[in-house]
Amino acid sequence: MHLGIPALLDFYRTHASEESLVLVTIIATEGSTYRKPGAMMLISRDDSFEGMISGGCLEGDLLHHATEVFSSGEAKFVTYDMHAGDDLVWSLGLGCDGVIHLMLQRLDREHGFEFLEQLEASHAARRNVLLALTTQSNGSLPPASSALLDRAGKTCGELALLGMLQDISQQGWPDWRYRKIGDAENGEASETILVNIPPQTRVLVCGAGPDAVPVVRALCALDWNVQIVDHRPAYARSDRFPDKCRVIQARPEQLAGLVNLDEIDAAIVMSHHLENDSIYLARLAKTDIGYLGCLGPRARRDRLREMAGCPGQQVFGPVGLDIGAELPEAIALSLVAEIHAVLNRRSGLPLTPPDADDPY
Repeated sequence: MHLGIPALLDFYRTHASEESLVLVTIIATEGSTYRKPGAMMLISRDDSFEGMISGGCLEGDLLHHATEVFSSGEAKFVTYDMHAGDDLVWSLGLGCDGVIHLMLQRLDREHGFEFLEQLEASHAARRNVLLALTTQSNGSLPPASSALLDRAGKTCGELALLGMLQDISQQGWPDWRYRKIGDAENGEASETILVNIPPQTRVLVCGAGPDAVPVVRALCALDWNVQIVDHRPAYARSDRFPDKCRVIQARPEQLAGLVNLDEIDAAIVMSHHLENDSIYLARLAKTDIGYLGCLGPRARRDRLREMAGCPGQQVFGPVGLDIGAELPEAIALSLVAEIHAVLNRRSGLPLTPPDADDPY
């Protein structure tokens, strides 16, 4: 759903006093790769970094390339071919059968770290962002030139690239994650990649009982923004949940006045109190929410919809994927996996098709 931008921005804020950082961006892939185009990694001069472009096997080598970029200030392009050969990719035994093309560019504090300052502001305002990065130049713009446009019209970067982004946005905000645009001029190729960066996913958990704790932990592990509401003082306590969560003690009737429900991507109703859950559901049913689920069996879900006056509302219940979950931690895993699948418009089915004689 997102590209790990919240963690990257946390890293940027921590290192904002440094003279420069190196941004690594996957600009193209072939075959099977851990991350896809648009994925990013930030590196500081002390070799600390945030973001992953592989399963952890390439990041160490990238630190050496980043040292060169820190010194020269010039963009560098690196390709990793992970097809299994005689040496199995530097004797690491990867054999992933994929190719990753990356661009490393230095971002300097004196230039506002290029687009990072505006990206941080747009992210805080919860606005979609289109980012353009030049990967091949025909002379008019050097490699690693950049521009950013957010959905409110805030911009930064090269004017030529901004014009391209504005033309795209005027046709309606795109739903793709990544695009490559190239042309030819005087026989020389130029290429720009476009990355569509969505706002941080926001999830509302209605009910803060003991079984909500593993759900919230699993949501926070995805670096999502999580808000929890419950009217019970014993449960609506910040010390029971991860630090970045917002915990609200309030009655269900007060929900709309305390939470901007139009900005919620997913909501889980799990107070285990029929009347309270119906009030939560009635409020949430009035929004265009991506995922709405209620804990409990199908009959309880249908009764809640009747009580909430929204019998035709799509509500997931029982929630979760069928993984045989029974204990709270397993139910949380099942539930959060379902939310992730729904928001990404995926089936949630195994990636490996079953064998013909598989009894399951």
